[in-house]
Amino acid sequence: MLWFSFTVFILGNLFRAARFFYAAGMKDPGFYQYFNLKYVLFSWGRWLLPFNRDVLKHPVFTLSVYIFHACLLVVPVWLAGHISLWEESRLGWSWTPIPGRWADAMTFLFLAIAFFFLLRRLLKPEIRFLSSLGDYLLLLATVLPFLTGLFLAHDTLEGVPFLGGRMLLIHVLSGEFLLILIPFSRLSHAVLFFLSRSATAVEFGRRGYTA
Repeated sequence: MLWFSFTVFILGNLFRAARFFYAAGMKDPGFYQYFNLKYVLFSWGRWLLPFNRDVLKHPVFTLSVYIFHACLLVVPVWLAGHISLWEESRLGWSWTPIPGRWADAMTFLFLAIAFFFLLRRLLKPEIRFLSSLGDYLLLLATVLPFLTGLFLAHDTLEGVPFLGGRMLLIHVLSGEFLLILIPFSRLSHAVLFFLSRSATAVEFGRRGYTA
Protein backbone atom coordinates (compact mmCIF):
# COMPACT_ATOMS: atom_id res chain seq x y z
CA MET A 1 0.00 0.00 0.00
CA LEU A 2 2.84 2.40 0.76
CA TRP A 3 4.49 1.92 -2.63
CA PHE A 4 1.07 2.16 -4.29
CA SER A 5 0.45 5.45 -2.45
CA PHE A 6 3.81 6.87 -3.53
CA THR A 7 3.17 5.77 -7.11
CA VAL A 8 -0.25 7.46 -7.22
CA PHE A 9 1.22 10.56 -5.57
CA ILE A 10 4.08 10.85 -8.08
CA LEU A 11 2.14 9.93 -11.22
CA GLY A 12 -0.85 12.03 -10.17
CA ASN A 13 1.29 15.12 -9.68
CA LEU A 14 3.14 14.53 -12.94
CA PHE A 15 -0.23 14.30 -14.70
CA ARG A 16 -1.41 17.56 -13.10
CA ALA A 17 1.85 19.25 -14.10
CA ALA A 18 1.57 17.97 -17.69
CA ARG A 19 -2.01 19.24 -17.92
CA PHE A 20 -0.92 22.62 -16.61
CA PHE A 21 1.89 23.04 -19.15
CA TYR A 22 -0.35 21.82 -21.97
CA ALA A 23 -3.08 24.30 -21.01
CA ALA A 24 -0.52 27.10 -20.64
CA GLY A 25 0.85 26.42 -24.10
CA MET A 26 -2.63 26.26 -25.66
CA LYS A 27 -3.98 29.43 -24.03
CA ASP A 28 -0.79 31.45 -24.32
CA PRO A 29 1.60 30.23 -27.04
CA GLY A 30 4.12 32.86 -25.94
CA PHE A 31 4.50 31.25 -22.53
CA TYR A 32 7.45 29.12 -23.62
CA GLN A 33 8.86 31.77 -25.93
CA TYR A 34 9.20 34.28 -23.10
CA PHE A 35 10.14 31.82 -20.36
CA ASN A 36 12.89 33.30 -18.19
CA LEU A 37 14.32 31.38 -15.24
CA LYS A 38 15.35 34.61 -13.51
CA TYR A 39 11.75 35.81 -13.29
CA VAL A 40 10.56 32.40 -12.12
CA LEU A 41 13.11 32.05 -9.32
CA PHE A 42 12.49 35.62 -8.19
CA SER A 43 8.77 34.98 -8.00
CA TRP A 44 9.23 31.73 -6.08
CA GLY A 45 11.52 33.39 -3.57
CA ARG A 46 9.22 36.36 -3.13
CA TRP A 47 6.25 34.16 -2.27
CA LEU A 48 8.01 31.36 -0.42
CA LEU A 49 9.77 33.87 1.84
CA PRO A 50 7.87 36.62 3.69
CA PHE A 51 8.55 39.29 1.08
CA ASN A 52 5.03 39.90 -0.18
CA ARG A 53 2.11 42.13 0.72
CA ASP A 54 0.16 39.41 2.50
CA VAL A 55 2.65 39.55 5.37
CA LEU A 56 1.72 43.16 6.11
CA LYS A 57 -2.01 42.66 5.55
CA HIS A 58 -2.39 39.46 7.61
CA PRO A 59 0.78 38.98 9.69
CA VAL A 60 -0.61 36.42 12.17
CA PHE A 61 -2.31 34.29 9.54
CA THR A 62 0.65 34.47 7.14
CA LEU A 63 3.13 33.47 9.86
CA SER A 64 0.83 30.60 10.85
CA VAL A 65 0.72 29.39 7.24
CA TYR A 66 4.52 29.37 7.00
CA ILE A 67 4.92 27.47 10.27
CA PHE A 68 2.13 25.04 9.36
CA HIS A 69 3.73 24.11 6.05
CA ALA A 70 7.20 23.89 7.59
CA CYS A 71 5.95 21.39 10.19
CA LEU A 72 3.99 19.52 7.51
CA LEU A 73 7.20 18.96 5.56
CA VAL A 74 9.83 18.57 8.27
CA VAL A 75 8.17 16.17 10.72
CA PRO A 76 7.26 13.34 8.29
CA VAL A 77 10.56 13.56 6.37
CA TRP A 78 12.98 13.95 9.28
CA LEU A 79 11.24 11.84 11.92
CA ALA A 80 13.58 9.11 13.18
CA GLY A 81 10.90 6.40 12.99
CA HIS A 82 10.17 7.19 9.36
CA ILE A 83 13.85 7.32 8.41
CA SER A 84 14.39 3.88 9.93
CA LEU A 85 11.74 2.50 7.57
CA TRP A 86 13.65 3.89 4.59
CA GLU A 87 16.84 2.30 5.96
CA GLU A 88 15.10 -1.09 6.15
CA SER A 89 13.60 -0.78 2.66
CA ARG A 90 15.22 -1.95 -0.57
CA LEU A 91 16.50 1.58 -1.17
CA GLY A 92 18.46 1.69 2.08
CA TRP A 93 18.29 5.49 2.24
CA SER A 94 19.25 7.27 5.44
CA TRP A 95 19.70 10.83 6.67
CA THR A 96 20.04 12.63 10.00
CA PRO A 97 16.73 12.83 11.92
CA ILE A 98 15.54 15.69 14.08
CA PRO A 99 15.49 15.10 17.87
CA GLY A 100 12.33 13.50 19.21
CA ARG A 101 11.47 16.50 21.37
CA TRP A 102 11.62 18.72 18.26
CA ALA A 103 9.26 16.38 16.44
CA ASP A 104 6.83 16.47 19.37
CA ALA A 105 6.99 20.26 19.64
CA MET A 106 6.44 20.73 15.91
CA THR A 107 3.55 18.26 15.95
CA PHE A 108 1.83 20.10 18.80
CA LEU A 109 2.43 23.39 16.98
CA PHE A 110 1.04 21.94 13.76
CA LEU A 111 -2.11 20.72 15.50
CA ALA A 112 -2.60 24.05 17.30
CA ILE A 113 -2.36 25.97 14.02
CA ALA A 114 -4.74 23.52 12.34
CA PHE A 115 -7.24 24.20 15.13
CA PHE A 116 -6.72 27.94 14.57
CA PHE A 117 -7.46 27.46 10.86
CA LEU A 118 -10.63 25.55 11.76
CA LEU A 119 -11.83 28.29 14.12
CA ARG A 120 -11.01 30.95 11.55
CA ARG A 121 -13.03 29.11 8.94
CA LEU A 122 -15.96 28.67 11.32
CA LEU A 123 -16.03 32.12 12.90
CA LYS A 124 -15.23 34.48 10.03
CA PRO A 125 -18.47 34.86 8.00
CA GLU A 126 -16.73 35.65 4.69
CA ILE A 127 -14.59 32.51 4.98
CA ARG A 128 -17.39 30.30 6.31
CA PHE A 129 -19.57 31.33 3.35
CA LEU A 130 -16.93 30.16 0.88
CA SER A 131 -16.17 26.92 2.75
CA SER A 132 -17.59 23.58 1.75
CA LEU A 133 -17.70 20.24 3.50
CA GLY A 134 -14.70 19.22 1.42
CA ASP A 135 -12.59 21.98 2.95
CA TYR A 136 -13.22 20.65 6.45
CA LEU A 137 -12.57 17.06 5.36
CA LEU A 138 -9.27 18.09 3.73
CA LEU A 139 -8.17 19.72 6.97
CA LEU A 140 -9.11 16.56 8.86
CA ALA A 141 -7.24 14.37 6.36
CA THR A 142 -4.14 16.56 6.77
CA VAL A 143 -4.29 16.53 10.57
CA LEU A 144 -5.06 12.82 11.06
CA PRO A 145 -1.56 11.44 10.31
CA PHE A 146 -0.02 13.87 12.80
CA LEU A 147 -2.60 13.23 15.48
CA THR A 148 -2.42 9.45 15.17
CA GLY A 149 1.38 9.62 14.99
CA LEU A 150 1.45 11.54 18.26
CA PHE A 151 -0.85 9.01 19.91
CA LEU A 152 1.26 6.17 18.55
CA ALA A 153 4.59 7.63 19.67
CA HIS A 154 3.41 8.11 23.25
CA ASP A 155 0.99 5.15 23.57
CA THR A 156 -1.70 7.67 24.50
CA LEU A 157 -4.66 5.48 23.57
CA GLU A 158 -3.07 2.12 24.33
CA GLY A 159 -5.78 1.17 26.80
CA VAL A 160 -8.71 2.29 24.65
CA PRO A 161 -10.65 -0.59 23.09
CA PHE A 162 -10.31 -0.96 19.31
CA LEU A 163 -8.06 2.10 18.93
CA GLY A 164 -5.21 1.00 21.18
CA GLY A 165 -4.15 -2.06 19.23
CA ARG A 166 -4.86 -0.52 15.83
CA MET A 167 -3.25 2.90 16.14
CA LEU A 168 -0.28 1.91 13.97
CA LEU A 169 -2.62 0.71 11.23
CA ILE A 170 -4.75 3.86 11.45
CA HIS A 171 -1.66 6.05 11.32
CA VAL A 172 -0.21 4.28 8.28
CA LEU A 173 -3.52 4.27 6.40
CA SER A 174 -4.16 7.94 7.14
CA GLY A 175 -0.72 8.86 5.80
CA GLU A 176 -1.19 6.76 2.68
CA PHE A 177 -4.65 8.23 2.11
CA LEU A 178 -3.21 11.75 2.34
CA LEU A 179 -0.55 10.93 -0.26
CA ILE A 180 -3.18 9.58 -2.65
CA LEU A 181 -5.47 12.54 -2.01
CA ILE A 182 -2.93 15.27 -2.75
CA PRO A 183 -2.91 15.14 -6.59
CA PHE A 184 -6.72 15.05 -6.79
CA SER A 185 -7.68 17.79 -4.36
CA ARG A 186 -6.83 21.35 -3.39
CA LEU A 187 -3.79 19.92 -1.66
CA SER A 188 -2.25 19.71 -5.13
CA HIS A 189 -1.20 23.34 -4.59
CA ALA A 190 1.94 21.75 -3.11
CA VAL A 191 3.00 21.24 -6.74
CA LEU A 192 0.76 23.60 -8.71
CA PHE A 193 1.91 26.60 -6.66
CA PHE A 194 5.32 26.49 -8.32
CA LEU A 195 3.79 26.07 -11.77
CA SER A 196 1.23 28.85 -11.40
CA ARG A 197 3.83 31.22 -9.97
CA SER A 198 6.09 30.37 -12.92
CA ALA A 199 3.36 31.25 -15.41
CA THR A 200 2.57 34.50 -13.59
CA ALA A 201 6.26 35.41 -13.40
CA VAL A 202 6.73 34.85 -17.13
CA GLU A 203 3.67 36.94 -17.97
CA PHE A 204 4.73 39.82 -15.73
CA GLY A 205 8.35 39.50 -16.80
CA ARG A 206 7.67 39.94 -20.49
CA ARG A 207 5.65 43.07 -19.64
CA GLY A 208 8.58 44.50 -17.70
CA TYR A 209 7.22 43.87 -14.18
CA THR A 210 8.02 41.43 -11.37
CA ALA A 211 5.52 39.08 -9.73
